[in-house]
Amino acid sequence: MGCAKKRINSKVANHVNRNFTVDFTKAVIKAVNQLPPPWKSNKKGRKGHNPKTVTVICILKVGFNQTYDGIEAHNKDSKTLKQHYSILPGHSVIQRGMKKLSITYIRKVMNRVTRFLRRKGMNIAVDSTGFSTHQSSTWYDIRIKRHSCRKDCIKLHINVDIDTGVIHWFTVTKWNRHDSKEFEQLIENLPELGNVLGDKALSSRNNCQLVVDKNGTPYLCFKKNARSNAKGNPAWIISFRAYKHDTKAWLAIYHLRSIIESTFSSIKKRWGSFLHSRKRWMQKKELALKVFSYNVKQVLMVRYAKERKVPLWIPVK
Repeated sequence: MGCAKKRINSKVANHVNRNFTVDFTKAVIKAVNQLPPPWKSNKKGRKGHNPKTVTVICILKVGFNQTYDGIEAHNKDSKTLKQHYSILPGHSVIQRGMKKLSITYIRKVMNRVTRFLRRKGMNIAVDSTGFSTHQSSTWYDIRIKRHSCRKDCIKLHINVDIDTGVIHWFTVTKWNRHDSKEFEQLIENLPELGNVLGDKALSSRNNCQLVVDKNGTPYLCFKKNARSNAKGNPAWIISFRAYKHDTKAWLAIYHLRSIIESTFSSIKKRWGSFLHSRKRWMQKKELALKVFSYNVKQVLMVRYAKERKVPLWIPVK
């Protein structure tokens, strides 16, 4: 992977961390209000809480690492929420609202927050990581003649803009889903690409061709047994020859993918590497909201750096 080439400017990070609670709340309220409600209110019986209000609180629950009771207590003391809402939902309403939220809607809210950073020629890194769950698998091993058991996890596949650190697309799969099969879905919604960086798990002729078809340059690390046979994908030969011609320069660009490892580290340190939801469909929502929360924080950093005209990244000494 190589050593990290740059890190977030401490001045920017410190400012965002100090004001995270207020700025995060305002950003979520603004993004949700710009979209239609995620579900329709009941026509019969009690009207209930506004779906947008419940959605905001559901996002804040994951963004602030709170339980359902904890986010209800937080809401009572939040001056920012009281400025926008006169009545706030309780923990039972928030729990029902979390079940109604869809990953499609979470993507829409995330795109509303990050769309101004989407541009042609982005340099991106692609990778995946696992998040622990309550589930475990048990099987009988014939070779050692005993039952074996291990904790299950689900995989998060993302692409990250190297210049801003923002995640523009993600997918959630089972632990045994191969990274290479998710590559096309991770880049198909992006405009024209610049450099695309990925490890050996993503290295394939088809993936190289997909990058070139979007006017990008693939830097997908080659396996030891890689050969220059095109097999109908000329982009593979071009990338392989560039790697062999000047391996040192090729790897210097490839090692910029260390930023995606920093992204995974940031998500897991701030929002945890364990998913508290019991059911798989709820675990996917929880993980999607973790990605959204990370993106909001990263966007706040990008905006602050632009407003103050300070560099977002500084080189690692």
